[in-house]
Amino acid sequence: MNPRYRRLLIPGLLLALLAIVVIASLAGKADAATAEPEAVSTLSDGRINESSGLATSADDDRVFTINDSGGTPVVYAIQVSTGSTVGTARVEAELVDTEAISRDAEGTLWIADTGDNQAVRTDAALYSVPEFGLGDAVATSVRRYPVVYPGGPIDVEALVVSPLTGEKFLISKGLLGGTVFALPDPLVPDRPNEAVALEGEIPGLVTDASFTPDGRYVVARDYSEAYVLDAKTWEIVSTMDLPSVDQGESLAVETAGRTLLVGSEGSDSPLIRVPLSTPDDTKAAPAEATTAPPGLASAPPAGGNGFAGATWFWAAVVVALLAAISAGAVRRR
Repeated sequence: MNPRYRRLLIPGLLLALLAIVVIASLAGKADAATAEPEAVSTLSDGRINESSGLATSADDDRVFTINDSGGTPVVYAIQVSTGSTVGTARVEAELVDTEAISRDAEGTLWIADTGDNQAVRTDAALYSVPEFGLGDAVATSVRRYPVVYPGGPIDVEALVVSPLTGEKFLISKGLLGGTVFALPDPLVPDRPNEAVALEGEIPGLVTDASFTPDGRYVVARDYSEAYVLDAKTWEIVSTMDLPSVDQGESLAVETAGRTLLVGSEGSDSPLIRVPLSTPDDTKAAPAEATTAPPGLASAPPAGGNGFAGATWFWAAVVVALLAAISAGAVRRR
């Protein structure tokens, strides 16, 4: 090689290595930026002052909510992008302490009138209401399903309905930990439906929960964190911090399964979109059998975001090549 070109080769390779490192750093910052919670809108309807649950709709830009105890028995349809109320349905029933709302795959809304801070209620129940559209209406075909628990009355603030099977589960709100209860399938309206306590690792102070669209996980929240639970074992598989709000009472996994919507009690409460990651997102893909080039290490295992790992792998390769070229240049002098 021409000595003049050889002198230029090493600085050129150093510049290439520097470019690789800079690109990796910028990519990492871009990934971090896209993982930030986003305040989407504010619930501006003055009637919504104790939003205590969220349920997704067939429309990606619409959710349903209901007030906590003491409010008018009305379900509100909210446009997510604006926070405006676009529809209401008055429920002709004597609701006592509504704490959660969920929607099944067939379009039925399920209201959990199961709040019981003093653990004394004998009238806990679920109510089914057909999903409704725009405008105001009176909910038709409202049905009540009484619920009893094996150990007596208990405070329950979360209801989840499997998007695959329609099975319904209630999660109690305990100070140090809760219990998940499976409900009979189908529910019956003419006698108490006996909930069955399941084994699991349920966090304390759960205020709402939601299935992921694939039915594999349940995301439950307390006042500051969200917990991803395996829907088969009810064990916690990951946790994440939630944005600070006045009193975090609501959560729904959006239909794409990549984000959560979380909210709060109180007037003018926010709807905040939070990125969601489940263990399936971070599992390494099975490695394919490959033959590494002579003298080079095998490619790094799958994992992370893929880009950063590969970047640093090739950076190491460049450093090794630089060392080899430098040694060769010295020998030729």
